[in-house]
Amino acid sequence: MLAEMQDEAEAYLLAGEYSHALAEFSVLREVRSRREGPYSVMYLSNLHDCVRCMSHLHLWADSTPLCRELHGKYVRTHGRAQSDTVDVAKHWAWALVHLHDYPPAVRLYLTTADALWDSQPDQARRLLAAAAAHRSEADPVLMLEPSDDGTARIDRARLAHSHDVLVTINQLIDRLPEDVTTVRAAITFDGLELV
Repeated sequence: MLAEMQDEAEAYLLAGEYSHALAEFSVLREVRSRREGPYSVMYLSNLHDCVRCMSHLHLWADSTPLCRELHGKYVRTHGRAQSDTVDVAKHWAWALVHLHDYPPAVRLYLTTADALWDSQPDQARRLLAAAAAHRSEADPVLMLEPSDDGTARIDRARLAHSHDVLVTINQLIDRLPEDVTTVRAAITFDGLELV
């Protein structure tokens, strides 16, 4: 029965029928949580699919707690730079931006950019540019706290590339046009591309 529901949900998702897919994935997620546990691969996969559907449906407030749960579990089990973790971080930040909750969105942009710094520098810069574009609403977040080991922290998350992140953020701020509205309109799910 679960295999058939999974196939049906995936077919809805591929067809762009996000409401139907969300309904199916939500049921699968609940069943798998009870049967397999909240860290099972299929539970996490179904939760991730719910987040994707909610993004397509612009269900920002509904997706935020799911993103928080999934991101936390992925960070613990996969690490911050793994593709699933990055995808959820971008979905979560995107939802927070739409909810005008900029400080946690900027934290996500910064910590995810830091995680991607060595492996995907272009993606890291796009996320930092999005953080820079929202700096006026999230200034305290951009004030990174130095730690004893020479790195910087945002809340409890240590940034491995704090110096590089800060230098790049400042360079991006200098490159941003004065018209903040236009800049923010150019931000996408993947961040902001500055040419």
